[in-house]
Amino acid sequence: MHDGLDQHLKFLVNTFYNQDQTRSVDECWEKILSNFFPHSLIEKQTSSIDTSQLSNDNSYMLVPIINSNAHFKLALTDRSHTFTPHDLDLADSLLHLTEQFVSTREAIERGAHEERQRIARDLHDDVAARLLTLIHQVKDEKSIELTRSILKSLRNAIYTLDNKSTTTILDAITDIRAEIQDRLNSLGIQLFWQQAEHLERYIFTPRQHINLQRISHEIVTNIIRHANANYVHFDIELENELIHISAIDDGDGFDINGCVPGKGINNIKNRVAELSGSVSWSNYTDPETGISGCAINIRFPLTTQTE
Repeated sequence: MHDGLDQHLKFLVNTFYNQDQTRSVDECWEKILSNFFPHSLIEKQTSSIDTSQLSNDNSYMLVPIINSNAHFKLALTDRSHTFTPHDLDLADSLLHLTEQFVSTREAIERGAHEERQRIARDLHDDVAARLLTLIHQVKDEKSIELTRSILKSLRNAIYTLDNKSTTTILDAITDIRAEIQDRLNSLGIQLFWQQAEHLERYIFTPRQHINLQRISHEIVTNIIRHANANYVHFDIELENELIHISAIDDGDGFDINGCVPGKGINNIKNRVAELSGSVSWSNYTDPETGISGCAINIRFPLTTQTE
């Protein structure tokens, strides 16, 4: 192993297996080069090379990008220094290690995907089938609705096991709105809904979809149980590659700092954290009507825009 690489193995492992699971291979590789060559400007160029190369005057170095018809150009920010054959050797050693990490991660992901698919099949073929049978056997409407709700939750869980599938934000939000509307209508609570345009241009992963669905469910549950509200206003906006969701009611208000968080609040916090987002609660007064209530605001990053 190249001198010094053993001291950085923890960084290399973390880059591929812990902190950066959402990063592409190119992004991970660029982060590794930035770590080992911190005084370099890195520029992606669209031509393929097989091995790392030094320029004739050693002022810059070219490094292949894994599984790509492109390469990175590294140029030192301090022009009084030059790259050395030692740097070239280090870049090639890093490239070899990174290729091994990529191969290992792909094998792990293939195995995990196959296991998720197996679990999903078992849930669908056994548990879901039994629930469908139960729906046809029970007689009272309350039991039927409960069983249907459990079946829907199970199907959502099966959906999240397929981490390759996606849905547009518009489709996800439409499903969530319909569920909230059904719950509030039955209690005589009015729903006001406002959403940004062009939500169909962005996608949710299964985890994003199910987390937002569960977050929305917890928000509405808390309003129903504690707020004594007459209406709820949901607003969904896009802002600088973030989705911003607010829910405002005209209920009794809420002091997040003065309460002991229960299971519902902790569930919301944990699910928002899984989305790499932020959540806050505050008392709110409508500047036009003077009506007071509680506001919850959630932000989390959008997924890559669809083609």
